[in-house]
Amino acid sequence: MSDDLAVLMDPAAIVPLGSTANDKPKAKTKSKSAAGFERFRSKTDGVWYRPDEDTEPRKLCGPLQIVAQVRHLDGSGWAVLVQLADLDGTSKAHLIPRAKLLSDQSTKVLEELAEKGLWFSYAADLKKLMLQYLQTGIDAPRARLVPRTGWQGPAFVLPERVIGDGGELLVYHGGACAELVSAGTLEGWQDGVGRFAVGNPLLALTLSAALAGPLMAFFGMDSGGFHLAGPSKNGKSVACRAAASVFGAPPRYEKSWQTTASGAEAQLEAHNDLPLILDEIGRAKASDVAAVVYMLSQGQGKSRSRADGGLRAMTRWRCFVLSNGEHSVADYLKMHGVPVNAGQLARLLHVSAERSHGAFDDLHGFADHPALCSAIAKAADQHHGVVGLAWLEQLAGLDHDLLRQQLAKAQSAFAASFVPSGASGQARHAANYFALAAFAGETATAAGLTGWPAQTAWQAAGLLYTAWLKQRGGAGNEEDRQILRQVRLFFEQHGEARFTRWDREDAVIDEHGPKTLARCGFRKTELICESGKASGSQHSETTYYVLPNSWASEVLKGLDLKRANRLLLALGVLLPGNGNKASKTERLPGMGSPRVYVVLPTLWQTGGDDDI
Repeated sequence: MSDDLAVLMDPAAIVPLGSTANDKPKAKTKSKSAAGFERFRSKTDGVWYRPDEDTEPRKLCGPLQIVAQVRHLDGSGWAVLVQLADLDGTSKAHLIPRAKLLSDQSTKVLEELAEKGLWFSYAADLKKLMLQYLQTGIDAPRARLVPRTGWQGPAFVLPERVIGDGGELLVYHGGACAELVSAGTLEGWQDGVGRFAVGNPLLALTLSAALAGPLMAFFGMDSGGFHLAGPSKNGKSVACRAAASVFGAPPRYEKSWQTTASGAEAQLEAHNDLPLILDEIGRAKASDVAAVVYMLSQGQGKSRSRADGGLRAMTRWRCFVLSNGEHSVADYLKMHGVPVNAGQLARLLHVSAERSHGAFDDLHGFADHPALCSAIAKAADQHHGVVGLAWLEQLAGLDHDLLRQQLAKAQSAFAASFVPSGASGQARHAANYFALAAFAGETATAAGLTGWPAQTAWQAAGLLYTAWLKQRGGAGNEEDRQILRQVRLFFEQHGEARFTRWDREDAVIDEHGPKTLARCGFRKTELICESGKASGSQHSETTYYVLPNSWASEVLKGLDLKRANRLLLALGVLLPGNGNKASKTERLPGMGSPRVYVVLPTLWQTGGDDDI
């Protein structure tokens, strides 16, 4: 039960709407007849009804107290919050929409209460009287319903408590939520889990990423995060389990990739303003992986209709994601024939989990990385959740405007230190996730939560961001890389078979060459004397003349034609026509003088991905 809800359940502590914290609680208004006596009375043993002073009161049901009138953040969806005791005497909170009390579904109100274990009498007029009772208590305290975990102003709402002062009573009323539990001590977590991040940048990054979850609200970025890829049993899963221990018990807090896109949508909302940790991408369908990665940046789910024809409230989220698997997201999608888009790679960033000893660099005295993994996993099972709660309390007590300013400065400092000049927007966007993790780790360290030396998180994030840049081939745009890779691959595979050989200066083809099937154009090969002498060393270079339809539908299939042409012109791969157009008029054997795309030998001379 949340702190605010506990206040509501304690009549002596209730501060009525419009009162100040120093005001004395007013007596609760009860339903009275015109004569002034109470018709309904809620006692510790149940609700009693007395129609007049001359009639003996009769018991309608077991213990049931109206504790608050609640509504959504936008002022809609008014409901009655009640507290009941079931047949075992267990106290339970239940929410009853006020509209339901007056609808043809009003009988279900009592059915729901009975299902929760509330005792009812056998009175013939029970339904009418109970519905009347539930509509009393208009002067009960007011509270806001919060549909998901996360920040509500300066307060952080969790299912069982509210951290910070939200300015009014807040009651969590969401669906599935992250399993936040705590055990052990902060010191135990620091000694058994946190200290091993020193000298191990991958572990430092995953722990910092977990701490970055609650900071997403102040960063102004789409949901996203890191995907750890590496061989089986190398410790990457343990690094994620350690991250899960920041907010809960690893086996319960960590979720599996084995879910549908709809299931992942629910998990994203359940971890709003918290880290979402997904284990083993190989358990999921590739199509679901592609959908989930795109969902990250959207921040909201699909529109769904209600039975009455209206729209349900959309699921919404803002979270930092940690994932792991034996393959990168791109490789996993390619393996299953699912197209890979640059946007997907910019949302869940590939981080290699192949370090000196499995996923680790420093074994801290252990014989091997399995022994280190075992020690971390055991400690995380014993000490978990305490760091996350302490972190939320720390953040709730800060000036959030100042926090945003500090975060922006850290982002700029990270970019100045690690992002190459002239880097693409994608490279800078990715750097922000590393910067956020670095800031979270350093801020938590300054607060005494991690036990790390200063700069541990910052250096780990910088090191792994630099490795990410190197792995992807530089700081250029991923779309440009994909264009160049696709064009090269096409000519690698079809350069001979689908282009008719044309070696003479006049527009005549080689009549003795093999027949070209599914022709895309022509190719002309020239011998180049490197020393300028016929007797010197020679090499050949091939120029391709691609017909327009084949260029658009085959060579650049699935790509943005205009963007690809601009890039290839800029790289000197295409021979420009008049007005620097991508195509030019060329006299071809047996085809007159159509416009063609002339692909020069520089296609193979532009080097690696670093050139774009």
